Amino acid sequence: MKILVTGGAGYVGSRVVPHLLSQGHRVRVLDRLLYGAEAMLPLTAMPGFELQFGDVREQDSMRRALQGMEGVIHLAGIVGEAACNVNTEFSWSINHGAVANLLESASEAGIGRLVFVSTCSNYGVAEPNSAVDEDAPLNPISDYARAKVLAEGEVLRVNGIPTVTVLRLGTICGLSARMRFDLLVNEMAREAVLGRPIDIFAPEAWRPFLHIDDAAEAMGHVLQADPALVTRRVFNVVGENHQKTSLLAIAREVLPGLQASIVQRKPDLRDYRVSGKRFVSTLGFRPSRAVADAFREVAKAVKCGYFRDPDWAGHSAVPIDGFPAQ
Repeated sequence: MKILVTGGAGYVGSRVVPHLLSQGHRVRVLDRLLYGAEAMLPLTAMPGFELQFGDVREQDSMRRALQGMEGVIHLAGIVGEAACNVNTEFSWSINHGAVANLLESASEAGIGRLVFVSTCSNYGVAEPNSAVDEDAPLNPISDYARAKVLAEGEVLRVNGIPTVTVLRLGTICGLSARMRFDLLVNEMAREAVLGRPIDIFAPEAWRPFLHIDDAAEAMGHVLQADPALVTRRVFNVVGENHQKTSLLAIAREVLPGLQASIVQRKPDLRDYRVSGKRFVSTLGFRPSRAVADAFREVAKAVKCGYFRDPDWAGHSAVPIDGFPAQ
């Protein structure tokens, strides 16, 4: 299949794209490259790969990128509350405003399949004693999640694309060529290896997690699925649910000497467990990698010196040069 991946040079995209290429797909990436394109360099020699510089909000960029494509994975976005708060107008224009352009342009181009990548943050705060499924009420408590909720609705209502699917991913963890250390598991692994104390706030709060390689495989799986199973449907994709205290236990198994403390900080109010049973039962795909695997992989990479400077500001959802005015 010929697949366009928007935002393919980002943290998740730079794992999704090589996975799709390894499965024999032809992949075109459309990316504004706010975080650089270094993650794409190993792919330039691979047959079937193409990188186009462009903005998902611009109609000409989107139309050019969609030419000759059959499917789209929409990853482009400003991810997380911290990054969105840097420039709320810009983040809304990407996370929500660009979706209308995507849907119109994809419909005109005759795209057959669209996978819209969303987030389990849409659930916000849920009942503590059960795992929410896709039919649970959405309770977004950040601009990032609010934009995703609105965008999901537009995607599911579009008529011009035969097969559209929404994937709500758990918090991603693991290694990427466009690395992020501002994600909980990755940050904990870095801090532990560098001998710095880990600060834990809201220790009893629950979060769903997903290994980055399972995320890539899940997207590829949906593209190949029987359309009757995935059309106009929403799926949670989750590997494991953890409280922060259990994440700390995982970290101590890998690095027994680490130091940790409970701290008072402006709280992240999100607290939710998420069920991924629909995805498993419908498509037969079960995430196979554990949070502990991601922790070990990241810890090993930091310990072995894979990163010249693990504290580099560029290992974040906030680009080192900030966001443009437009």
